[in-house]
Amino acid sequence: MLDIISALITLGAIMVLGFLGNYIFNKTQIPSIVWLLFFGLIVGVIFNVQNISENLLMTISEFFAAIAIVIILFDGGINTDLYQLFRGAPRGLLLSISGFSLSVIGTMFIVLGLSFSGILNVSLGNSVIIGIILGAIVGGTSSPIVIPLACKLQNLQRKTKTILSIDAFYMVTASGGIDISIGIKNLVITFSVGAVLGFVFGLIWLPIMHKVRKEQFSYVVTLSVVFLVYSFTALIVGIKGGGTGAGAIACLIFGLVLGNGKKVLKMFNYSGRGYEIDEETKQFHSLTSFIIRTFFFVYLGMMVSFQKIEFIIFGIVILAILLSLRYLAILISTYKDNFEKDDIQTMTVMFPRGLAAAILALNFGPQLVEELMPGMEGFFKDIVFVIILGTAIICTVGVSVISHIEKQKLILEENN
Repeated sequence: MLDIISALITLGAIMVLGFLGNYIFNKTQIPSIVWLLFFGLIVGVIFNVQNISENLLMTISEFFAAIAIVIILFDGGINTDLYQLFRGAPRGLLLSISGFSLSVIGTMFIVLGLSFSGILNVSLGNSVIIGIILGAIVGGTSSPIVIPLACKLQNLQRKTKTILSIDAFYMVTASGGIDISIGIKNLVITFSVGAVLGFVFGLIWLPIMHKVRKEQFSYVVTLSVVFLVYSFTALIVGIKGGGTGAGAIACLIFGLVLGNGKKVLKMFNYSGRGYEIDEETKQFHSLTSFIIRTFFFVYLGMMVSFQKIEFIIFGIVILAILLSLRYLAILISTYKDNFEKDDIQTMTVMFPRGLAAAILALNFGPQLVEELMPGMEGFFKDIVFVIILGTAIICTVGVSVISHIEKQKLILEENN
């Protein structure tokens, strides 16, 4: 009975923290990411999460990550303007590709340098492989963090929000594996197939949703269909062939069609009455997304485990390089466009890594350590978790400082 009470206390504390974090964010634009992560870290230590069976931990993580990505991408889709998405797609894709590529290359050179200097006891050949794999693991931004944050920030230009969201959307398709050549092929397949199926399912569900909208709790049916869209798409593409990424993209496009029903039907020269998702259903899915995001951050904190101090230092070094390379990727993707200075700064710090990186580190890390670097257990996990926490802190503090400065500027302009 005591365990049940402890679980209920933890559950209640998580929900209160989520509410307080959202309230503070709405008032001050200070995100609650880090608070929830550290609360998760405390919960993980109290309940000794790291001693749970690794297979069970992986199963829970993958299941939880799938739910978080599905719901948050769908919520992002229904709240995204279709025309803005099309206009921001080229630069969003450029940011995604340049950011990911620079992260992989930068991480590879850091690991190679550590090996060459003798700090890391790994052969030069293996260090290149390790660096590329580690760079691929931490190369993508976390959509459950970026999308809600970008949508709520009031000081960003609309096109900046769109580019940040697209960057996170694309990175979902690249988070399913490590092999770079296969990853590129999967990226094309998962995005194209996922987009087509999501669009088709959206067109099919639009009139059905319109007919059942007056029924009590009809919004629950739409949520159920979202999970079916994800599962059906993933099975068609195949789990090993990037099906989970395709399913996530399908949910995004599915939400995009439902949220922009009138615009989509207009594209087909539909002359009848247009219809799209109603505000009550949007509100329900926003609530669902809020709950999932809150638990996502706490669970992410619970997964953190540090074993060696040198790995923590390596993680901090890689984190600093990733921040510099992020700035370079932003300059490349915004070249010859009229982005404001604070938008450039916000996009630079908004590069958090999330649960996908943690899952990949837990999944591939032990095997790679055994094959390429025996005796260095925890190398991937510790470094990745340092980067996850570090990028979340940089994102939180950076966004807060930039927003505060912009507010002060506005106050001074109004007074003058």
